[in-house]
Amino acid sequence: MLNLGKLIYDSTKSERIPAEYAKYSQSERENAIREKIFEVLGVTEYEKKSFRKAMRRHSVEVYEIIEEVIDNVLANGDYLKDAFFLQFVESKNLALGDENRFYVEGDKELEVAEFSGSHYDLKRQRFDVGTSFSVTMKDYGIKVFEYFERIASGRVDFATVVNEIAKAIDKKLVTVAEETFIKAVEAVPSEFKYAGGTDIEAILEVVEHVQCANGQDAILVGTKTALRKLNGIVDVAMYSDNMKDEKNKVGVIPFFEGVPCMELKQGHKVGTFDFVMNNDEIYVFAGDQKPVKVVLEGDTEVKEISDGQTNADGSVEHTVRYKMGCSIAYGGVIGKITLS
Repeated sequence: MLNLGKLIYDSTKSERIPAEYAKYSQSERENAIREKIFEVLGVTEYEKKSFRKAMRRHSVEVYEIIEEVIDNVLANGDYLKDAFFLQFVESKNLALGDENRFYVEGDKELEVAEFSGSHYDLKRQRFDVGTSFSVTMKDYGIKVFEYFERIASGRVDFATVVNEIAKAIDKKLVTVAEETFIKAVEAVPSEFKYAGGTDIEAILEVVEHVQCANGQDAILVGTKTALRKLNGIVDVAMYSDNMKDEKNKVGVIPFFEGVPCMELKQGHKVGTFDFVMNNDEIYVFAGDQKPVKVVLEGDTEVKEISDGQTNADGSVEHTVRYKMGCSIAYGGVIGKITLS
C-alpha cells in the first residue's frame, strides 16, 4: 500500500518526503495522496453513491492507513519535544523493540502513581537498589468526526483530519504524564514542602533538603506564572544585566538565589479550560533521573462508529484505540513549594 499512512504523516509534518513527491507543493502532495486513496478504494473520483460502496468494500484497507499514521505519531510525536517530557519523562515504545521494564536506583519507599482513566491508583512500594519494574497498560481512545462528503470531495483533506487525531494524542500523552507527576508529588514528606509567602529562607531550606537527599544540585521547575512569583522576592536592582535581559525576554528570572529556574509550558486538561499545572506550585528537582515512566504499546486499532449512510447528517466517525501505561517512580526525593 506504498506506506500511505507514513506518507500522510510525513506530508503533514513536511518531513522525509519521498523523492517522487518532493517536487510537489503541500497542496499538490495532498491531491496525490487522495488519488492513492482512491486507488485503494478502486474509484477514480468522488461520487457519493459509488464512494460509499467502495468504503464498505475496502474499509479494512482504509483503517490500516489510519493505524499506520497513528503508529508514526506514537513513535515520533510532538509530545517528545515537550519541555515536561524532556525533563521528567522516560518513555518506551514496545513497537520499536523497547521492553516494559524500568530500573530505579535507591533504597527508599516510594509513592507510585498509576493513571487509570479518570482516577489514580496510589500504592506504596519499596524499591531495593537495582530493582526493576513494569508499568500497567491501559486502553485509551479518541474519536474523530468529519463530514463524509467533505473528506471525499477534498473540501477537508484526509491528512488534515488524521493530523487532528495526532495532535489530540500528543496532548493526551503530555496531560496524563503531568497529572500523574502532580498527584505523586503530593505524597512527599513535609520537610520537602513549603507553603506560604515569599520567604527566601524557607524556600532555600526546601532546596537544601532536596540537594542533601539526592546528593546533587537542585533546579526550580514551574509554569511561567509560578516562577514569576519569585521575581518580586528579590529587588530588581540586585539583578545582573543578563538576568534583567532574560526576564524581559521570557518573563522569568533564570536563577533564584543561585538556583536555576526552568519553565514548564502550561496546558489545558483535555476537554476543559482548566490548567494542568498549578500556577502556585514550584517543584524542586535534583539529578538526571526521570520520575515519570510512560509505555506505549505502539499498535493501534481503528473502529468505525458510523458508515456515513445511517447518520442523518451524513457524518463518519472513527475511534482510534491505543494502549498506554503511566507510573511514577523515583530513587530520590522531589520538593514542592506553594506560593500564596
